[in-house]
Parts: sequence; C-alpha cells; structure tokens
Amino acid sequence: CETLVSQREINTMPSVTRGIGDFLRKTPQATVSEGGAISIAGQNNRYNSIFIDGAVNNDVFGLAGSGTNGGQIGVNPISIDAIESFQVNVAPFDVRQSGFTGGAINAITRSGTNEVEGSAYFYLRNESLAGKTPVGISEDNREKLDDFTANLYGVRVGGPIIKDKLFFFVNAEIQREEEPRPFDSALYNGDSSIADINALRDNLINVFGYNPGGYENTITELNSEKFTIKLDYNIDDKNTITAKHNYVNGESISPNQSSNRAINFANAGIYFPSETHFSTLEWNTTNGRDLSNNLIVSYTSVNDNRDPLGNPFPRVSIEDGDGDITFGSEAFSTANLLEQKIFTITNNFEVTKGAHNMTFGGNFENYDMRNVFVRQNYGQYQFNSLAEFNTYFDNDPSNDVAADSYFHSYSLLDPAGTSGDNIEAAAAAFTYSQLGLYAQDQWKLTDNFKLTYGVRFDVPFYESGQANDDFNNRTVALLEAEGKDLQGARVGKKIKSQIHVSPRAGFNWDVNGDRKTQVRGGLGIFTSRVPLVWPGGAYNNNGISVGGTQAFGSQNFVADPFNQPLNGAPAPGSGANGGQIDIFSPDFKLPQVMKYNIGIDQKTNIWGLIVSADFLYNETINNVFYQNLNLKDPTLSLNNADGRPFYDRGDEIDDTYTRVILGTNTNEGWSYNGTLSITKPY
Repeated sequence: CETLVSQREINTMPSVTRGIGDFLRKTPQATVSEGGAISIAGQNNRYNSIFIDGAVNNDVFGLAGSGTNGGQIGVNPISIDAIESFQVNVAPFDVRQSGFTGGAINAITRSGTNEVEGSAYFYLRNESLAGKTPVGISEDNREKLDDFTANLYGVRVGGPIIKDKLFFFVNAEIQREEEPRPFDSALYNGDSSIADINALRDNLINVFGYNPGGYENTITELNSEKFTIKLDYNIDDKNTITAKHNYVNGESISPNQSSNRAINFANAGIYFPSETHFSTLEWNTTNGRDLSNNLIVSYTSVNDNRDPLGNPFPRVSIEDGDGDITFGSEAFSTANLLEQKIFTITNNFEVTKGAHNMTFGGNFENYDMRNVFVRQNYGQYQFNSLAEFNTYFDNDPSNDVAADSYFHSYSLLDPAGTSGDNIEAAAAAFTYSQLGLYAQDQWKLTDNFKLTYGVRFDVPFYESGQANDDFNNRTVALLEAEGKDLQGARVGKKIKSQIHVSPRAGFNWDVNGDRKTQVRGGLGIFTSRVPLVWPGGAYNNNGISVGGTQAFGSQNFVADPFNQPLNGAPAPGSGANGGQIDIFSPDFKLPQVMKYNIGIDQKTNIWGLIVSADFLYNETINNVFYQNLNLKDPTLSLNNADGRPFYDRGDEIDDTYTRVILGTNTNEGWSYNGTLSITKPY
C-alpha cells in the first residue's frame, strides 16, 4: 500500500491548512481528524513515522496529534512550498523502513537546479471565502461565519551557485491567523444569570485581585515563521552531498471560549510558544553500477513551553445546572515545559549482483529529553454550584462550603515555593536510544516477478531512574497482599533492552509483462517507536519527585496559587514520598504488529484509468496496556448492560501515593482495511 503525491498534485489539490494532513487524504487508509491527528490503517496516531528527506522528523515525545514537531499548537513542520513530493507507505515490506505500525510519511524537499527559479505567494482566508455554519438542519438555519483572518506569506528561490556542481534552495514563510470567538451571553443555558456571572468576575477582581478575563468575545491567534535552506553539492560523478536546515518558530494564544452550556473566562486558556531547529546532512556515493552507499545524519532541537494565560490562580470549575463556569489557570499548563534534543544516523549499503540487489544497513537514534510537567500546580477545585463558591466572598470563613473535589501537585525536590516552569529538580530528564540493524535482498526472479525479503533487528536502550525504597519495599508488599501483580516493576528499575525481530517478505508480479496488470503483496512484522511521554512519566512520577494531594468534599478553597493546602501530604521541597507512581514492567516491549497485504492494479483502456484494490490486515503482537494498581478490587458493579465493575477512587491500598500506574503489554487487537480506488495518471 503506497501513495505518491506529486508536485503537480501538491499544487492542484485543495488545501485549507497548507499542512501535511491535507495531502494524506489521498491515502485511503489514512484518517485525518479535525484537530489534525493522523491515524493510518486503524493504528494509534502516535504509531506513525514522519520523515523529511529520509531523516526522522516525528514528535517523538508523542504529545502532538499530527505527530509532527510544533503540532501541539497547529504549526506545520515545514512549508508546503518547500516540498517536491510526498510518499506514504502503509505496508512497505522493505526493512529499511521502520519505526511505525501505522504508516511512514516521507516528504522530499525541493532542490536548486541550473536554472534560477522561484515564486512568491500569498494565501488569504476569511469569512467571505468560507462557507456557512454546517449545524443548521435546513438552509434557513445556516449562518455566515464570524469575521476571521488567515494569512500566509511566502517566497522561495532556487538556482546554481556553481553550474552543474553546487545548487541552493531557500524558502521563507510567515503565518498570521486571528479567529474571533464571539458568544452571545443570552444563549447560556446554565442556572446563573448574566448578572450573577458578572458579579462573580467583579468579586474575583475585588476580593482576590485576580482578573479572569472576559467570557463573551475572545480571539485566538496562531503565528509562525518558517525558514528552509538547502545546498546540493555534486563533488564528482560518484559523490554528492546535501545539507539542509529547517527552522520553525510558532506561537499560539488560545483563550477559552464560551458556549450555550459553558461560561469560560478567557484567562482559563493557554499561551504556547514552540521552536524547532532541524538539520540534516546526506552523503550519496557510488562505485560503478554494483556498489552504492547512502548516509544520513540529522540533529533536531525542540522547545515547547506551554503556559496559562493571565496571572497565576487556582483552576475552578463550577457546576451550574445545565451549564458550567470555569476560570483560573489551565490545570495542565501550570508547569509544562518540554525540551528535546534528537540525533539520528542512518546508513544503507547496496550491492547489486546479477538478479540480486542486496541492502545492508543500520540506524541509530538518540533522544535527550527534559520534561517539566506538574499538573494542577496552582490547585484545581470543583464546586457543585455558584452559590457554594460565592461563600468565599463574604469574609466569613464559617460560611465557606468545601469543594466537591480538590487536586494539587508540586515538586518534592525543589525548594519550597518553587512553582511553574521554575521547577528544575522534579523534571523528567532522561536519555533514550534505539539501534536498528537490517539486511534484505531484492531478487528479480524473472523479468516480471520481483521478490523482496529481509529481516530487521531493533533494540531500545532505556535509562534507570531514581529508586524509591519506600515504594519498592513497603508499598509493593501492600499491593501484592491485595493480589496485584507488578510483573517485576519497581520505581527506578529500567526496562530491559530486548531485541525486536521484524522479518518481512513482499512480491510484485507484472502478470503479463506489459505493466497493465500488477499483483503485489506480502507479510511481515513492523516495530514502532514508543512515544517517550509514556516511559518518560516514570522519571518524575516516581513518588520522590512530584508530590500530590486530593480531597473530596472536605477541602475549602484557597486563592493563593503558591500556598495550596497539603492535607497532611509531604511538604514541597521536603524530599519525602508522595504523589503519583508510574512504573513499567522490565519486560515491556515496543509496539509491534503483523501486517498481511494483497493488492492488484489494473490499467484500463478507458482514459488510461488505473483501478486498484487493496486488502490489509493488522494483527497486534505487542501494544501498551495500563492499569491503576492502587485501587482496591471493586465490590459493586454498574447497573447497565455490561455490568462493568465500579472502583472507589478514594479507597486506595496505600494512601501515601495517589495513583500507581503500571505499564505492560497486551497482544489483544486487530484491524483490517479494504480499499478500491480509481486513478487517472498525468
């Protein structure tokens, strides 16, 4: 299953976002969500590999739905005008391609030639160039969209520096988008009146000194600058070198938006800058017709810094009949910083002997990660009504009504008072690397039948974390006494480096030797990278780095974001034990699937149309499986069709810690895809 998107198609296909996802819609097995998440062949959107000129360009940490760096804020990893073509492979039985169980997406950038060639472009979208709202049942109910602007400016130029020897290509692009989010407060369906909501805002300002922002008319902004420079050097008739650097800087401002069921104050939103540098060096060499080598080296640095809008304040959500009211710092942005440094090297050596084209190669990837993530660092509260929260404005503590729920996390290692992105010692700082070695043979048995077979070996290398003796001794005994199976997992114990074997075989048969009827297929194992956000949690959710406390129906609201109640939990900076525990079985394996594929292409005599049919079956070998071990076994079940068990979140086996999340593997799961397509080649 392979899809090629040519430069002609890039120029002519409709594209709203000018992003990779717009062109993946040509791949029948790919699904692109409204938010940009890419699922291929029914697999998790994090299980794809994305390459630019053959070098890894994934969001390897795994937070962006699009799978690309900068994707968390909706910025594309490279200008589409810098792309010459796309290639999407769903089941390539070439062992050189790996790191995915979904699909591999490779973008090939433009290069300079002996002719100076370029373009300047400007894309504009606004409410006059967009359709009406799609929510109306009839045409009479549809309305014109509210005013918005989406502007894209760019220029590219390529040409020779030394004719026939040295070429350059440069692309620069600026993105400026503003989207007003108006809201008519008269449409709100909650119990509180507009006067009640305005009084809440005034009280927050006057009593607590906190401005929550407006709630009726907000504006989201997305700004970015992209720059690509590429040099191609023909050293001689046997050696060529290509060097490229790509820079992307983006900034998203996303205030919360209200709706008829929610009053969301603007400063409950997110401010999110993101910066990526991506450099590659490629060296191609040949020695006659029989020997060739391709070497690609890349280095990527990514800095994502997600922050709440407005001044620090606890997050508050209030149930309001058929509506909800929300204000305060966004709970998962209070301490959220991700820095990534990624180095990769890939080498492929090819030997041609008669009917055999043999490849021997390897790739090495090293990831240096630093992730500050302390959710609910300013506190998070839930109240059952506005009247309950209003008790905190009358200067009479005896009337205060406790919150229905309260959550707070903080650093146990940094000095007391350290909060937000200033947290250092409690960050998840770790390295991870992966080595792949492979060999294959492409055997041309006859003029019209080609067989490709090979095997790949991938080995991940994990780093040990900090040990937690209290958990590893006392808590483990409590969990096992309750019948919990930790499968050898302990805090600080690293995952074993295991060899993941991926044999594959595929064929291509030109039935009549006239390139009109082609049958193709194969079977093989595909091994994906693991999103590093999953094992990365074990480096700070270890019970000694990040503390946490929670309460249900017993904690009063405290407005000071830097002095939240602990309810007996260890003090910030104390180095004591507490918070959430993330552990992995030492036998944890990378995600793997077995793919079976059969397809046929038939060129017809009708306008040269090509009719293709494909069937793909994915069988899970290894996938991730999570469970919370700190919950006692359920004693009740829900009164519904499946009678699922009911777990009491407040009934923990060891209340020193909150959740104890164990990561293991499962072999459950399968998917299949059948496609029929008609293509007109040009």
